[in-house]
Amino acid sequence: GASPRIETDALLSYKDQSLGVLMMGIAPKTENLVTDFSNKVNKGRFLESSPAGTIQQVPDIVVGDKLLQNLGASVGDSVVVLAQGIDGVLGNMFVRIVGTFRTGSDEFDRMGVFMEIADLQSFLGMEGRINAVAMSVRNPEDLHGIVNRLDTVLKPMGLVALQWQDLLPQLKQMIELDNSSGVLYIIILLFVVGFGILNTVLMSITERFREYGVMLSLGMSQERLVVAVALEIFFMLIIGFIVGNGIGVAVNSYWVAHPIHLGGDIAKLYQEYGFAPILASSLSFKVFLDSSLTIMGISIVAAVYPLWRVLRLEPLKGIRYT
Repeated sequence: GASPRIETDALLSYKDQSLGVLMMGIAPKTENLVTDFSNKVNKGRFLESSPAGTIQQVPDIVVGDKLLQNLGASVGDSVVVLAQGIDGVLGNMFVRIVGTFRTGSDEFDRMGVFMEIADLQSFLGMEGRINAVAMSVRNPEDLHGIVNRLDTVLKPMGLVALQWQDLLPQLKQMIELDNSSGVLYIIILLFVVGFGILNTVLMSITERFREYGVMLSLGMSQERLVVAVALEIFFMLIIGFIVGNGIGVAVNSYWVAHPIHLGGDIAKLYQEYGFAPILASSLSFKVFLDSSLTIMGISIVAAVYPLWRVLRLEPLKGIRYT
């Protein structure tokens, strides 16, 4: 989806209090295709699209809840916006606060202001113009290719397409650092899982050495016995994957619908870095597929030694094994 925007710095005043803000002129209908800001409203209502060509005498705005608190105003109050127009002349107008939002990002909740794009265009003298287009893609892996294609089209017009990594380099570095530190924990976890699988398979096989010894004594070849045991392990893995992924989908479905809201100092730390203080889960097919393939690879490696012991098993030793 894509949505036109106008973004500009402005000053918001109420009585004797004035605060710097980021004004964002948006088209409410198309903005819902890109973001979920309309679902973040905690007081009042979100912006409503005006009929084409209609300019409000007193435009509606939606502000961050922390901004409203710092301003000392309430929903329904009229405040003054002061901003520089496209011609460089400072202008001001009255606007009415119709709602507040809470994103969880401390900085944005202290500075963010939404206004209907047509009203902001009229105020800044930018009728028919925009200075940004917000876009979202369904598959993040397609982002780089889409940006390259957009750049090809936009460069002749002197415009540029930016990924979120270009706009938020510090956030990108933080994510890369977090991913790097997470690799160590994943490796440790995989070692634990691998040894757990090895122990389970080895115990399951050694407990049946007497059974295998009898089968070998009756004329079954060691190769056929190894194949039979390997197939048994394989079908156990398949059943485990089906049951495990089924439970995983069920549990994650709940956490996707009801993310964990953090509190205390950890919540403040998240907000200071511009993150919403929540832990959300994912139902991405790729996550389940990658995890299943990784565990399958570990299981195959872990099954090599037990199968080697079956291959080396002698009938008499198997029968006498205790």
